[in-house]
Amino acid sequence: MQMLRCVPHQRVLLATTPAQPSWRLKQTIIEYERYVRQIPNTERFAIVGMRLIPQPNRLISFRDLALRDGRFLAFDELRWAVHVVGQTLINVLAEQQVQGRLITGLHCDITACVVHPVDSAERHFVQTTRTILERCFNDAQLEQFE
Repeated sequence: MQMLRCVPHQRVLLATTPAQPSWRLKQTIIEYERYVRQIPNTERFAIVGMRLIPQPNRLISFRDLALRDGRFLAFDELRWAVHVVGQTLINVLAEQQVQGRLITGLHCDITACVVHPVDSAERHFVQTTRTILERCFNDAQLEQFE
């Protein structure tokens, strides 16, 4: 298994060899998930939007939020949350690989990320991202590519 890590603004996260069978998305998927729970002493808040785009290659790439000054950068107050989303994507891809499903040919754009200054925590963004990816990385959305 390849060890992956999320580096801010790094576009290519993983490349595989043509000899390895892989899986990829059948079509572009746009997902949005809210994890909001406002109960005293257990507040939770995380909003994530993603666009997952199949690619005609064996690369996995990631781009964070909106174009600003000619570069794709997360705004400073969102940088930590975007990093958590990227790392969670990598962790889910590694888990899929352990289960025998090597996902390649994927580009992920973070289209939305909302952080509450008090009620957001890393685990909320992990859960929100995992919920999105569970909807996307299943038999109905993936096809095997040789």
